[in-house]
Amino acid sequence: MIGDANVDLEIRLPKGGVSQHANPDPRLFGGGSAANTAAALARLGEQCSFVGTVGDDSYGRFAVESLRQAGVNTESVKITPDDSTVTVITVLPTNGDRLIYVWPPRGGAHGLLQWDQAVGALEGSDWLHVSGICLRLSPARETILKAMQRAKEAGISVSFDLNLRLENWGWEAGFREVVESAMTSADVIFGAAIDEINPMAGLDDPIQAATQLAGPNRVVIARMGKRGAMACSSDGITRAPSFDVEVVDTVGAGDAFNAGFISARRRQLDMAEAIRWGNAVAALTIAKAGARSTPTLDEVERLLAKLPAGSRDPGNRRGTESDEQQELD
Repeated sequence: MIGDANVDLEIRLPKGGVSQHANPDPRLFGGGSAANTAAALARLGEQCSFVGTVGDDSYGRFAVESLRQAGVNTESVKITPDDSTVTVITVLPTNGDRLIYVWPPRGGAHGLLQWDQAVGALEGSDWLHVSGICLRLSPARETILKAMQRAKEAGISVSFDLNLRLENWGWEAGFREVVESAMTSADVIFGAAIDEINPMAGLDDPIQAATQLAGPNRVVIARMGKRGAMACSSDGITRAPSFDVEVVDTVGAGDAFNAGFISARRRQLDMAEAIRWGNAVAALTIAKAGARSTPTLDEVERLLAKLPAGSRDPGNRRGTESDEQQELD
């Protein structure tokens, strides 16, 4: 994994509101899209290394230690005094949508990722996963694009989670062109159907959008929350439904899905089963608090056994627009 690592500070508001005598206790978790996927893969039993940069601060040390505890190799993580580790503050009301704040809102240590950190990590690897979060910042942008190109030339599978975050920064400073460049080196592209796949393709229909972005050697995975996920490629459309769980916290659901999908493909499972694995890992993650509450391999296999393949397969049936908008990412 090459990309962002940070910390997630969660504040869950108590029922009945907050008073000066009963304030909520914040909880700190390891975070970052690429780091979350790395941690989830390690918990699934995959050998995984993370390449990134954190600040020389307590949050940076926490971010690195949380990866180590998950079983991730952190030898290629660099600590820099030049910028601070980003903190993502999530406020979770008892009713209503979560509120997310990023501090600092611009920059952050993850943007200082250098090529000399990444080049060694590619040796001996069979899969490279990156996130769009770092593509807005230099030199991380150039490092990731170069790593993706080198990996593709070397025959290493490359997956790319769009992570556009258009609600925060839009398409500013030529970001669309940067993302399009990254897509040319990707074998697998992940994204939230409504918030990322649609605007990337400039279309309103997720199926048409994902199909347009796919290519002869590129699969586009559209995550659709309650409606599961679908894969679009030159071979057609493959769908898998979601798993019914009691939702506690949807932060990191997409990162967890990515890990499940990658692990399944590395185990030589077919596309339909890989999507099921992604849905299963995401479901078990959102049933607990924190993006790093990802399951072990045993937990995933038990959930998959409860719902054999095909028992709830909706096939290629198209849902309504309101159905498609029930997204977790």
